[in-house]
Amino acid sequence: MSVKVARDKLGAMRGQLPISYLARASVPSWLGRHFLLAWHAVILVTSLYPFTGWRYMGEPILAFLIYPLPYYHTIADNSLNWLAYLPLGYAWAITFRCRWYAPLLALLFGAALSTGIEFTQQFLPDRVASNLDILYNSVGALCGALLAGITTKLLIVRAWYVLRQRWFAEGALTDFGLTVLVLWLLTQLNPAVPLFGVVVKPEGIPQPWVSPIADALLFLRGLEILGVMLSLLAVTLILVGTLAQRRYAVRAIAALVVLSLLIKVLFAGMLLKPTEFLAWFNLNVLIGALVAWALLAVLLKLKRRWQMMAALVSLGLAQLVEAFWPLTASSHSMASLFKWSYGHLRDFNGLTQTLSEVWPWLATVYLIWRIAHDWRRSAQPTVVSS
Repeated sequence: MSVKVARDKLGAMRGQLPISYLARASVPSWLGRHFLLAWHAVILVTSLYPFTGWRYMGEPILAFLIYPLPYYHTIADNSLNWLAYLPLGYAWAITFRCRWYAPLLALLFGAALSTGIEFTQQFLPDRVASNLDILYNSVGALCGALLAGITTKLLIVRAWYVLRQRWFAEGALTDFGLTVLVLWLLTQLNPAVPLFGVVVKPEGIPQPWVSPIADALLFLRGLEILGVMLSLLAVTLILVGTLAQRRYAVRAIAALVVLSLLIKVLFAGMLLKPTEFLAWFNLNVLIGALVAWALLAVLLKLKRRWQMMAALVSLGLAQLVEAFWPLTASSHSMASLFKWSYGHLRDFNGLTQTLSEVWPWLATVYLIWRIAHDWRRSAQPTVVSS
């Protein structure tokens, strides 16, 4: 065992950062800021979806602020309002480097954001502006900031910094790529959508459509398999693009697939009816995943810029598969799979659907940025010292 490895292990045992991490030059990280911006977008989408039917209801504009606390609130609603702003407060505290005033600013920013959203909800017929929501949102942001101050000293958080330094490349480009991957993981929260899938077979009454081939079922199966294969290729190659070294690729891809499976299993258990627990998995998903793994065995041997081009092509073709999918899965047709109330289900489906529509564009921006960066580096002349 080398002296460096021994020192790193000794430091980890004592709860300290390894010497190899501390000795590196400080590179500003944009990961926290990317997450902060992304979570603001998540809250806005969840709170204002479906963004239609805007009109003035006739109520006094600011009257909701002084209404008596509503009697119809539930523990589930209050818990969700508190949990939604917990990551926001955590991210704000990290942005302010957990200084003494970070919890106060997180509380103020959380209250301001929640008040603005509740004010806007007055003009949506399916929403109810509530001062109780502002209270729980604000407390959630405060608790998140306090949690950040506590956990930044924990070994598990320091282990993340070490993992980030060892496994992933440095720079804003990698931070943006990791943020894109986190947003993709959020799209997988919906257990009614197949794992790595870009198309969904709707429940309920069969929909009429014209198949381009004689065997209509074969056409649908082929599209679903192709969608899973292309989506898995795009996501895993994006992950490979963020790694510091090629030798981490297989383990990183395996970790991403396992994490995706755990997310599907967890949310299927929480949200779906017991009889629909495996709605996110079928034979087509398995075949598409196996084909993608076989192609990855070849693509991982290429240079990174060619891998990123393959990811960009896969991402574009996956969107074509979604465009050619002839069936439409509405929120009402999928509601029979869930055991949640309609209000919660509407917000949840709105979040995952919006992220599924936005994520490919963000991934495209990352891939073009990565390809241009790699080509620019390869075009630079190599200086050889005499």
